[in-house]
Amino acid sequence: MKPLLFTGPPGVGKSTAVRKITDALGLDGVHGLYSGEIRIDGKRQGFKLELMPSGESGVLASPDIDGEVRFGTLRPDGKRRLGLSLTFLEEVACPTLHDALPTAHLMVIDEIGPMQAQSAVFRRLVEEIVTSGVPLLATIALADDEWISALRESSDCATVSLTVGNRDTVADAASDYLRTRLAPEASRV
Repeated sequence: MKPLLFTGPPGVGKSTAVRKITDALGLDGVHGLYSGEIRIDGKRQGFKLELMPSGESGVLASPDIDGEVRFGTLRPDGKRRLGLSLTFLEEVACPTLHDALPTAHLMVIDEIGPMQAQSAVFRRLVEEIVTSGVPLLATIALADDEWISALRESSDCATVSLTVGNRDTVADAASDYLRTRLAPEASRV
């Protein structure tokens, strides 16, 4: 089965679709990494990563990180607002997912984006998952990053563009498709 990658503009619901699918499948043997916003008083203050199924989490980007690699809007000093930290991604998340790969029934990565792509460890892990034969469900940015673009456009992956109008229908169809394709030994939670 080809890796299934959801793409589309920010805010279209890629992450929501992936969570809806994994919830609908309700299977053991699902391992993954979710990206999410850190919000304080309704304002985005960075991004975090969360491993599934453990729920262990760490920071990916924050204004409090003094990293050389930065993302987000420009501050008055000309630097981007969010500093990037690859510590949790490279030292916890990637090794955990790598170790889970031999017994996983489904790998989930939300998201394959420019921040995550700064990590060579993450890129190698994604490439290993794509070639492993373990089903992969992922979101992937529309970024101009060369590695992200190559993966998104690869004939080895099934890339689906989500819109607000098709998101729910695509998620339902993907749930049905994955349910019929996953290893028979994957049991319902």
